[in-house]
Amino acid sequence: MSPELDEGLVAKYPKIFNNRYSDMRVTAMCWGFSHGDGWYNIIDMMCSNIQNHIDFTRKERVRALLYNRALSRSTKDNVESLVKYFSHGREVNDWHVKLAHEVFDDIEPQCKIVPPACPQVVASQVKEKFGTLRFYYSGGDDFVNGVVRMAESMSCVTCEVCGTPGTTTGRSWIRTLCETHRKD
Repeated sequence: MSPELDEGLVAKYPKIFNNRYSDMRVTAMCWGFSHGDGWYNIIDMMCSNIQNHIDFTRKERVRALLYNRALSRSTKDNVESLVKYFSHGREVNDWHVKLAHEVFDDIEPQCKIVPPACPQVVASQVKEKFGTLRFYYSGGDDFVNGVVRMAESMSCVTCEVCGTPGTTTGRSWIRTLCETHRKD
């Protein structure tokens, strides 16, 4: 990939490509993106979907933790007021207390439900192999895995040089090219 497009992706997705300039003993990203410019849009959309998913799951986790904390506090602080509510101003008996505790026992498990945050994806290598894109990474979840597989499958019908529709060709060196670049 051209240096301009390489730098553009690294600048746009610094969390995903934070190992771009690391030592070769740490990552294969030190060699950059080992494919043509035609797959830039595929990688750009893949990274956009991945980072948006990661950011969303982290925000949802924080929102759930705050909600659960508030719900848990309200249940502990309001047992007495709920007992009074159930008694309707009459004398409080064991049944009212038991009913209030049953209500809070139903609410309490909800306080423990917290969605997991997706671990940050860090690319370790992006290259062409057998005519298709390969994106090796750490982190992520099933959603990220699906996005990566989709991007890789899109590359086998997209010209690696220009990004137009292409087909996989070649015997010794397999590439995905359009009619124009196959002739070159």
